Amino acid sequence: MSMKIVEVVPIAKGVFKNHLTYFSNQNISVGAMVEIPIKNKTVEAIVSKIKEAETLKTELKKSDFSIKKLGKIKSQNFFLPEFLKATAITADYFACTMGQIIKSLTPKAVLEEPEINRLADEEERDKIETHCEIQATQTPEDERWSFYKSLIRETFAKKQSVFWCLPNSSDVEKAENFITRGIEQYVITLHGKLPKREILARWKKILNSEHPVLIIATPLFLSLPQKNISLIFIDKENTASYKDLSRPFLDFRYFAENYARQRKIRLIFGDTVLRSETIYRLGRGEISGISPIKYRLYTEAKQIIAKINTRDEERTNVDSLSRELVWLIENNREKNERLFIFSGRRGLAPLTICRDCQTVVTCDICHTPLVIHKKNTERQSNRFFVCHRCSQIVEINDRCEVCGGSRLAVVGYGLEKLEEDAKNLFPDLKTFRLDSDTVNNSKKAWSIIEKFLSSPGSVLFGTELALSYLAEKIENIGVAGIDAFFALPDFRIAEKLFSLLFKLRSLANRRFLVQTNNPSEKLFENILAGNLLDFFREEIAERKKLGYPPFKTIVKITLNGHQEEVKLKMKKLAKNLEAYTPIAFPSLTEKHKGFEYNLLLKLEPRDWPNNNLLKIFLSLPPEFVINVDPENIL
Repeated sequence: MSMKIVEVVPIAKGVFKNHLTYFSNQNISVGAMVEIPIKNKTVEAIVSKIKEAETLKTELKKSDFSIKKLGKIKSQNFFLPEFLKATAITADYFACTMGQIIKSLTPKAVLEEPEINRLADEEERDKIETHCEIQATQTPEDERWSFYKSLIRETFAKKQSVFWCLPNSSDVEKAENFITRGIEQYVITLHGKLPKREILARWKKILNSEHPVLIIATPLFLSLPQKNISLIFIDKENTASYKDLSRPFLDFRYFAENYARQRKIRLIFGDTVLRSETIYRLGRGEISGISPIKYRLYTEAKQIIAKINTRDEERTNVDSLSRELVWLIENNREKNERLFIFSGRRGLAPLTICRDCQTVVTCDICHTPLVIHKKNTERQSNRFFVCHRCSQIVEINDRCEVCGGSRLAVVGYGLEKLEEDAKNLFPDLKTFRLDSDTVNNSKKAWSIIEKFLSSPGSVLFGTELALSYLAEKIENIGVAGIDAFFALPDFRIAEKLFSLLFKLRSLANRRFLVQTNNPSEKLFENILAGNLLDFFREEIAERKKLGYPPFKTIVKITLNGHQEEVKLKMKKLAKNLEAYTPIAFPSLTEKHKGFEYNLLLKLEPRDWPNNNLLKIFLSLPPEFVINVDPENIL
């Protein structure tokens, strides 16, 4: 058997090499999982390229290093070649290794069972005649999902499978409940909260199915080597969860589009409100709309923007509720309807400040503002600070630690405060709360929703978590405690708020109320009018003026450590990048591990990725953190 030169992608933790080269005389193919010797140990890798040694004889003789022998083959064709090609494109875009991307797209349980994908190799499947088509749809969830259902039936009729991708496990369960009637035996769900044994069992069931299947799963399972998939939905595409918050900071939407192009299949982005980047691409004809894109959505619900009471004669005896929201609670109870009150913040108050020195009370570990929470006991009600970033619990001190003053004041209203004030006004009011403080699994969340829906006159208080479980429209929706969002240093915040409020508005079929201190905010005007077109025009114009996506590709490089050392290293890097006009600045909040400094590059989209920058980025030590298209830049 002829000698081969094999290029592999390590998928071991702590290995930051993109490719390694070995020789082998085994019968091997691209996509195989193999063992490789590296640093006196054996780790797993995926074969990405194979060349005959005979054709490289001259290059091998000139090489100044010896090539080691490849270890044993653990699984032939573990990944589809198209998956690896899309992974390579994605790795270049996010300035990381293919191994990092593969690990982000494959459950650990599958990587630990190399024999699991053999089923896909042993069974010959019919060749699927497809072509790549990237589309988008912007419609309310119930209408959009009904459209998906008809597409799934059409795809099944062609003996082809569908991958319906959703951002989290609760959305997967909600979609399963919506879609399964009539095809339940062909619907298989996958998400990271399943036990390892169940993940493996469902994975095998998909690969072994003789009938087309509907796979409803989170992005972690996009590596599934099911050869007869011809349609992928990336649903709720405006959800921040599609962008990883840790290395390699992968945007799963970007990978999915490249994967669809490599496999030459159809991909549909869907949401009630699409991202501005997607709308911009639709306008340029880069992707196509399914039917005319809806830029004005109507509702039968009566809509109100209520100002939080400030004058004494207008007060309602509670701090957090406007007269209109109090009326809505009372009317909901009298008419035996259901009311969901949304807040973007858990706890009683999201901020506590000193009135004397204006210092914000922050966590002494990560310097994030502390949030007041309450724990009820039989004897008393205990209040304490919680850090929502590092989960530290801190006793409340009545005095400012900076100036010693005793005039501490809370700013804003969290979910607990809204519920507490409502129960103070209506002691017999039946309430439910759904946030990450009250539920730790989907079973409990579904139980709360079921009890709420079967309790006329009740009120559900919830964060964005609750939206993943509200599977049907209800009479009344109230929104409170969102003004603090406008102060967040995030260039996408207007879009996120608009999308969130629009989804809440679409859930109400009688009344929709937004409580705010800023009723003249243009965003609220567009929400009430159901006017997506004006919002997108203003948002895209603003981004163009400021040089934000989609007009620029942003690369953020972060380094943490001792202040002088960090500044010295970043100054040297900035010198190497001076042709790209880097912007240097410290992080907005101090970090507990040391001083944090950033370099920001704003690149023309057509110029990224480019080999010169990639060479610099990939040569940096792991302490330099590179984030392409970050969720925020500060």
